[in-house]
Amino acid sequence: MSAEQALEDAAARIAALEIRLAALEDDKAIRELLARYGHYADACLDDEYLALFTADCVMDVSSGAAPEPYEVIRWEGLDTMREFLAVRTAAHGDGFYGRSMHAQGNNLTIRVDGATAVANGYSFILHQDGPRIRLVSASVNEWHFVKVDGTWLIKERRRRMLGAPDTATILRASE
Repeated sequence: MSAEQALEDAAARIAALEIRLAALEDDKAIRELLARYGHYADACLDDEYLALFTADCVMDVSSGAAPEPYEVIRWEGLDTMREFLAVRTAAHGDGFYGRSMHAQGNNLTIRVDGATAVANGYSFILHQDGPRIRLVSASVNEWHFVKVDGTWLIKERRRRMLGAPDTATILRASE
């Protein structure tokens, strides 16, 4: 092998490693973003929580499951996300802050395509209710992300309670 060919081979290997490294860094950044999502929600860090989203973000969540009363509620944009936080506070009062745990399942699947990504997985919300810990929510999630100036942000979250009619569709979004 000539010196020139050895340099070309080394350059090709380095380029391939850079692509693999970028993919691993994107995956890690998205997983950390989702960890911060729950942490900020539980630690009463509303400004930090909202900073995880794009200005035109969407939060699309269900309550109930078929055949029970089933409803999908959407908030679009950061101003309505502030309303979402107000609804959460109205529903749970101040007792929710510091007494809840938002946990993302470790079965998260992520597909990155350039500056966009889709992730699917389970999430749970636990809440201290007196001496008991109770399950508030068990749901499936479809997350859409965009990379803005090198930082991953949440563009859209679709959350469905277990048993919702579109649960399987939500879980297949990253395929």
